[in-house]
Formats: sequence, structure tokens, C-alpha cells
Amino acid sequence: MTQFVPQSLRLRKLPLRLALCAAGVLLAAHADAAVTAPTQSAAVSVGEVNANATGTNYLGSKQAKSLTHKHNFASGQSIKVLDKEQMAAAGPLGGSAQALTYAPGVGVSGYGSTGATKTSISINGVKQGWGGFSGGQIDNGSLSVVFDGVPMVDPSTGLWESPQVPQTGILQGIGITYGPGNPENRWYNNIGGQIDFVPLQPTAKPGADIKLTYGSYDSKNIVFNIRTGNIDGWSTILAGGAGSANSYRQSADGFNNPSYNYAWFLKTRKTFSNGDFSVGAYLAKGTGYRPVPIPVNPIAGVTLNGTATSPLYSQATSGYYSSLPNDVWFKQDSNSTWLLYSKLNVAMDSTWSAHNLIWYRYGHRLHFHYNNYGLSNPSNLYEYNNPHDAVYGDKLYLTAKLPFNAVSFGGFFLNSRYNTRNAFYNPADGGSRSVPNAHYRSDYFQQTDLAAFVQDKITPINTLSITPGVRFINYQTQYTPAGQSDFAEAYALYPKNDQGQLPASSTSFTKVEPSVDFNWRATPWLAVFANYAQAYKEPQVGGGGGLYQKKAPIYNLEQSADYNAGVKIHVNDAAFLHHFLFTASFYHLHYSNQYIPLYDSNGNYIGDANGDSIYQGVNLSLDDDILYNLHLFMNANFEKAVFAHYVTSGTSYDGLPVSNVPDKTFNLGLSYRYFLAGALLKPRIWYTYTGAQAMFNNNTGAPSAQKMPAFGTLNLGMDTEIPTHNAVPLLKRVDLSLDILNLTNNHYNEFAYISSGGLLGGDSQGQVLALPGAPLMVFGSISAHF
Repeated sequence: MTQFVPQSLRLRKLPLRLALCAAGVLLAAHADAAVTAPTQSAAVSVGEVNANATGTNYLGSKQAKSLTHKHNFASGQSIKVLDKEQMAAAGPLGGSAQALTYAPGVGVSGYGSTGATKTSISINGVKQGWGGFSGGQIDNGSLSVVFDGVPMVDPSTGLWESPQVPQTGILQGIGITYGPGNPENRWYNNIGGQIDFVPLQPTAKPGADIKLTYGSYDSKNIVFNIRTGNIDGWSTILAGGAGSANSYRQSADGFNNPSYNYAWFLKTRKTFSNGDFSVGAYLAKGTGYRPVPIPVNPIAGVTLNGTATSPLYSQATSGYYSSLPNDVWFKQDSNSTWLLYSKLNVAMDSTWSAHNLIWYRYGHRLHFHYNNYGLSNPSNLYEYNNPHDAVYGDKLYLTAKLPFNAVSFGGFFLNSRYNTRNAFYNPADGGSRSVPNAHYRSDYFQQTDLAAFVQDKITPINTLSITPGVRFINYQTQYTPAGQSDFAEAYALYPKNDQGQLPASSTSFTKVEPSVDFNWRATPWLAVFANYAQAYKEPQVGGGGGLYQKKAPIYNLEQSADYNAGVKIHVNDAAFLHHFLFTASFYHLHYSNQYIPLYDSNGNYIGDANGDSIYQGVNLSLDDDILYNLHLFMNANFEKAVFAHYVTSGTSYDGLPVSNVPDKTFNLGLSYRYFLAGALLKPRIWYTYTGAQAMFNNNTGAPSAQKMPAFGTLNLGMDTEIPTHNAVPLLKRVDLSLDILNLTNNHYNEFAYISSGGLLGGDSQGQVLALPGAPLMVFGSISAHF
């Protein structure tokens, strides 16, 4: 077979060229706008929201406000904010998942080092995304993800994939809420928490930034933003980025598993006397090849090309970062999303205000898979899996500011249509994508989610707030098998190969979710907080002919009961404490009625399990300017996650640890600013550590006590800011940056599991397969600020 490289990847540099052209045209347009735009008296730094342009009660500024130390300190929730300093620790090409590594309690595993490839994320042990090969998707899809307050998770599968936010350069910050949170901010899958990606916002004054990066493995990236400033009450921002890279895992035949990504964001806001109106649009895509996991140790019969005469395939024999040749196995994995939304916030009088969010989101996933490893022209030689979902919805609520209360009530509705389309085929036997001659499916899930809430923030004294709340939910799902119509010719030839074997059905669930949080600011710098909440979500559907398709639906929603308690210390200006925020919290999450689908190495549904798990631990977070020019951040987590109940195929595995949950995580970073010859230099050093974690056993379809070893990486960086002193019109300064990731070139595995033997064959049953983490990488960047 000839080496296969789809045109989409041969043209992966096109987004870079488009971004460069767009940046040039828009920078020129900005130069004209800067001349005609009215000036403002208050200066606003790059990416900073204009606080004067939006009232503090308005949703238009709500996401930006949630990133501040002041908001965190006064909140009864456990919150972590990743600012520019901590997001930069992920490296200039690291995407959203890599940035999340720098929050306490977050574990990350995947097969790439940029924002283009998929990653599995856990927050306090509860997971989101899909970046590994293990058949057990324990507690997956149980974290809410929003972009500028707009939900991004597929309501049917519960999944969000990290390539949907591949460019951190367009973000102002990332907010993480541990646990379900308050009803006003909750969506439809906040079992373990919420991730809020806050993009750069329109500003009062015009400006622009552009950054170019090049580095190891032919990595390239461009990211930019252009801001019009305030023009007759309107302010607009356009931000975007695109990148491409080869993988650090390359095969002996020279295939480098390339990837590319892009993201574009446009938002305009109109500010008027009693509110604001904004419209936003976002488009993003990440595509990359997905190398096969590699055996940690040599295994008899497991070779580089699947033949007996080929060298053994393992980290110890073929090379730590080796991968299978492209002519026997490849998987191209692509995730894309685009959304449109608008927000309206109106103060109707001194007491009442109204807030409305309306949105539409379309998500598409593509797995194009070729597998002839150790086989002879199998019937399922190719897999073309291209599911998609379309969601629209509206959220409306009112707020009343009373003397000792702030009452909010309202709700949202959404409608989602998800198609599970997939085709396995072999052209040599007459099969094709449209007429698959192996397994196929095309089933539809029409979902309607309704929620109504009321919460009351009670403030009997200025230093005490108690926020009880309750939410009423109704989740409706209609399942319609459509393999017979969407694959009509294949169904006529191979009716038994349709994975959708059950008739159409529907479910409807109605539940009540109570919650309460508490914050007492005992002193101006010390706050004590606690919260409790219950939340529900639907079990994930679709994929592999699972729930509804080969197994009748489970008539129980998955449920969490979560509480957090701790202290927060916030000091603005004291000796060695400048903008200081420290948080320590204990958490306990009981996750019950878990539906755990099990799949084989080809994604086919083979069974399921039901579970009841408990996650408990401690999170620590510190952020401070120790001196005016010395910055420190530190985050740590210590956790124990076990199954109180786990049964599959009639066997109990109660008491075993929840798979892929690190027992501890830690990161520490320092940066120092000083002037040299008129330039501002900022050396940086940071270290990350991920503790041991139990592996899933595909051989038993259950968790195991066997653990993947802990690992850590040391990283260095140097930034240089060079003022131009108006030497170039409109150019304020130029920045030069150098990032060295994994300085000691530590060999470690991000993900490992115990194989059932179906993926690589030979004697691999019961053996450990792994995805190695990135080796030493170096990146250089140049930025211009206008």
C-alpha cells in the first residue's frame, strides 16, 4: 500500500497563509481606524475588558469579572483561574488541555503536544474528552465546558474535545469551578465542575497584537487579535490563530503523524445607558494523526509491521517514540466546531435587570482509520466515522437587587440533534463509505433539555453571603435508528451488520437539584467558604452501538452529590504579598448510577458496567507577586478515588481505584522581570509533577490496582520586551521569547492501560500499552504590539 496522506493535511499550511494575509489586511485597516476612532481618557491594557463600558451586573462582563481575585475571594465556590502567566507555561503551541494542567486537581493525557490533537482531561478525578485507547470510559463527559459563557458540550454524548479550543493566544483566561456550582451558572452535565474559556474581549481603545512561533518538529503557529476600540458605543475584536506540527512519534518509513489547527473569534459589543448587547462567532478545528500505543516491554508476535520477520515493536526495542508504519495502520482524528451567539443585558430599573443568551452550535468529528496490521485484507479495513451534532438554545433570567438579597430566577431550553454515522468497509470486496460491507450505523438522538432555577444570595452583613438555590430539570431524548434509510444499499445486502438493532424509543427524566454555598470574610484578607450541590446528567449515548442501539436505555440519570469547604487568603499590597491569593479546599464527590460502556480496540460495543464512585481530596493554589518584579504560582492536589461499587458481567470490583486519576499533582513556577540595556527581560522556570495512577484493564473490562508510574518535567523560558519608541508608526513594542519544555528530556508515559490483545495481537493480552509524553522541545517566538 502506498503511503496515504489526505489532501486536508497536505494543505495544512493554508490556514497559516490565510491568517497571515488576514492579519496584514486587518492591521492596515486598524491603522486607519486608529486615526479616526475617538480617544478615551482611561487606558486599557492589551486584552483587558473596558470596565467602564459594561456594568458589573451585566453578562457582557461576567466572564471577564469571574477571572479576578476579588470575585474568587468573595465566592462560596471553589474556583481556580488560569491567567496569561500560567497559560504560557503550556508553551506557545500548547492548546487548552495543556494549559489546564496548571490548575490543581487536573490530570491530562493524550498523544500529542499541540492543540490539534485530542486529550482526556480530569478535574478532581472526573473526566472530559477522549484521548486514550482504553475501552473503559469511566465518568467521561461529566464536566461542563463553555466558551464566553456558551455551552460547547454535545448534550447527547456529553463530550467536548480539546481541539475545539486549540489556540490559547485568543484567550484572556480560563476559569475552573470545582463541583456543580450555583444553579444560575449550571448547564446539563456539571457533575464534576465547569471549564470556562474566556476569550479576549472588546476594549475601549484600539490596538492589535500578532505572534509568530517556530520550533521543534517543524512546529509553526501564528496568533493575532485586532481591536477597534470604542466607536459610537460599539467595540469589536477579531482574534485568530493557526498552527501545524509533526508529531514527536515518527515511524521507520518516515511518516511523521502531522497535525494542524485553527481558531477564529469575532465579537462586537454595543454599550448603551442601561445595558449592553453583543454578538459573537467562533470557528475552530484540530486535525492530527493518532499513533498506536506502544508496548512498554517487548511482546512476542508484536512487531513493527505485524509480520514475523519485522523487528519487535516496543519502547525498549523499536525506540521510545516509535510508531507503526502508515501503510499498515493509521487514524486521522479531526474535531471541529462553530458557534454563533448573542447576549442582551438590560437594567430595567434600579432593582430589576434582565439577561438573555441565545446560541447555535455545530460540532463535527471525523475518525478515518485504516487497519491492516498483522491482518490479510480484513472486511473492516477502513473506518469512516463522521458523527455530528447541531444545538440551539436560549437562556433567560431576571435579577432583583434587594437590600439584603440578590435574587435570580429563570432558565434555559436547548434542542440537540446528534447523528452517530459510522461505516466500516473494504474496497477490495466492493465496500465503500456509502455502501459499507462490514459494520455500519446511522442513528439519531433528538434531545430537549429544560431547566428552571431560582437562587438567592443573602447578605445579612457585608462580610457574609449565603446562596441557597434549587433547579428543576427535564431531559427528553428520542432515539431513531436510521441505518436502513441512510445506508439503504448496505442494509439490503447486509442487514445484520447494522449496529442499531433496537427499535425507536424515547425517555423523559425530571429531577430537582438543591444547592447552597457560603462565604464569610472573617477579616479583610481571610475568607471561609463551603458549598454543597446535587446534579444530574444523562448517560452518554451513541458510539459503538451502545445505549439505545444494542442495549435498552438505562432509566436512571447519573447523579453527583458534592461538597467543598476551605479558606481563601487575599492580600493586595503588603510585604512580599502583592496581588496574593491562596486557596485551600477539601472536596468529597459521590458519583452514583454511572453507566460505563465498554468497547473493543475497533470501537465496537462489547458490554457495559455500572458504577458508584467516591472522589475526595485536597486542592491547594497560590498566586502572588512576591516582589514587584518576582511572580510565583503553585498548585497541588492530593486525591483518593475509589469505586464503592463496580460490576460488569456479574463480577464485582468494589474497592478498586478509579482508573486514570493521579493520586497527586503539583506544579510550581517562578518568573523575574528586570531591565537590561533598555529592554525588559523575564526569565521563567516551572516544574510539573503528575503522580501515579491506576490503569484500566481492557482484558477484564474493569479497573485494576496496577499503576502507571509518576512523572515530572522541568521547563525554562525567556521573554524579552523591546520598546520601539515610535521608531515604527503605531508599533509600541516587540517581544522575543524562547521556551524549552521538558528540559531534561525525561522519558515518561502520559497514558497506559492493560490490553485485551485485540489491538496488536501476538501475546499482548494482559500486557501494558502506553502513549509516551513529549520529549525535549524548543520554541522561539516573536510578537508585535500595536
